[in-house]
Amino acid sequence: MINIMYLVLTALLALNVSRQIVHAFVVVNTGLVKTNQNTVSQNSALHDKFNTAYEKDRVGTKKYKDAADNVTKLSNELVDYIQKMKSDLIAAVDKPKWTLDKGDTLLNYVDAKEDFTTPTGILLGDGEDPTGKPANLLKRKIGEYRKNLITMFGDKDICVGGYKDTQKINLGLITASVFDIEEGRQTWEYYYFGEAPLVSDIVTFTKLQADVRNAESAMLNYFYTGIGAKDVKVSSFVGKILPASTYVLLNDSFKADIFPTAIMKTLPPQIEVGDSNINAADPTKEGVQVKVNSNGVGRYAVRADHEGPNKVYGIIRIPDPVSGKPVAYPFSTSYIVAKASVTISPSQMNVFYAGIPNPVDISAAGFDNSALHPSMTHGSISPSGPKGHYMVNASADAIGQLANVTVSATMPDGSHRNLPPQPFHIKRIPDPTCFTGGKSGDASMSKLQIKAVPKVEARMPADFDFQGVNFTVISFTMSIGVNGVFVEKNVNGGRIPADILGLVDQAPKGGYIIVKNVQVKGPDGRGRTIQGMAIKLN
Repeated sequence: MINIMYLVLTALLALNVSRQIVHAFVVVNTGLVKTNQNTVSQNSALHDKFNTAYEKDRVGTKKYKDAADNVTKLSNELVDYIQKMKSDLIAAVDKPKWTLDKGDTLLNYVDAKEDFTTPTGILLGDGEDPTGKPANLLKRKIGEYRKNLITMFGDKDICVGGYKDTQKINLGLITASVFDIEEGRQTWEYYYFGEAPLVSDIVTFTKLQADVRNAESAMLNYFYTGIGAKDVKVSSFVGKILPASTYVLLNDSFKADIFPTAIMKTLPPQIEVGDSNINAADPTKEGVQVKVNSNGVGRYAVRADHEGPNKVYGIIRIPDPVSGKPVAYPFSTSYIVAKASVTISPSQMNVFYAGIPNPVDISAAGFDNSALHPSMTHGSISPSGPKGHYMVNASADAIGQLANVTVSATMPDGSHRNLPPQPFHIKRIPDPTCFTGGKSGDASMSKLQIKAVPKVEARMPADFDFQGVNFTVISFTMSIGVNGVFVEKNVNGGRIPADILGLVDQAPKGGYIIVKNVQVKGPDGRGRTIQGMAIKLN
């Protein structure tokens, strides 16, 4: 109804009818604005439905939701562009001290509503060719918007019918030339904005905004109906086989659960297995029947008597709920039979260090981690953290020797089998680095730095991967140059005593302090001598 009134009023304006007609345009514009607001609310409600569907099924709904979000983004951009054209045009023609708001509530107070000349010059220019003028730029924007919407139909993931589905949706927004009985063929720009008063231009802009919102609404509804359109309803069935393991040890059994999806307990399936000749195309071919329980699940087992790939073929026959005739659904799966093997991967490095916990991950193909029970020589191994994670403690007495880690696996029948052992070298923890005054190596430091941290420490190198490995300094010798003579002092423990600090105060700048014979004890409880350091006083 609002659109019909718009067309009638446009015709009356062409006859230069009274100001009551001009006021009627304001009324029509107000109605169009209200209609647009209602359409925006309806579209927002549709987006709420998209969000609800997305939370329930993110994978199946995401492509539709993304497309809907993109449509609204493009629509908002074009609507805002047109709204700015309204404000700019009123500002140029009427020169008010206010800006038109999105509700166009101030249109009634515009004085130049009947001005024909100024808006036409602004929107179309002074010549006959409107190219590059605001009306022409708007036409291009509308054409680009419509093209972007139509392009979406090329994605058959969201538009099943492809471009043919555009015939189901009235996008509108056609910007082709228009034939007028009196004026003949006119460009879109001149037809809508040529010699039209300001108030007519504003209503035309609002109507275009309404067309954009209607196109947006049509696209959102189209995409929303696509959600679930491809989902298979409970009128079709798919055969499923879930092996207990796709990795089978030689002479063990391959076991699997075979079941149809969407099974009806009142219509139990018939499951058969055989070679590749059994298929749905030839229902006369029958295989070995598998016992089916009340839930429609068949349990299948066959002895794995040779290594290599194996394949299982089968048929699930389900009575049609209407005709009662069996409908066959084929299935197949493959598995590999291999000799027993085990993989043990140290988490940090390829050796075991004596005296500290060594984290390792243990797994065996075809076995759950809870079925594995590791043991070792020259040390102990115990669970640590999640399944499959262990800590190895190698004996310090076995440094330089090999430790064998053996894994016993619990078989499905409850028996145990020892998997091949894996050897590991047992090594001593690397020497720590000597630190004095917070520095290491041949360092240069002041007396204050030494006195600020008056101790000799043994720290592991920064590139040593194991955390929490500590060494204790048992003793050291400090040699200090005083008055041209080196004075040596032996110290028990790691702290530098006061008398030696007094000698440090007497040492001249440029002189040297030597830390040597550093004895330390590590986590393995054994003492060792590490490299000392030379300090130059600055």
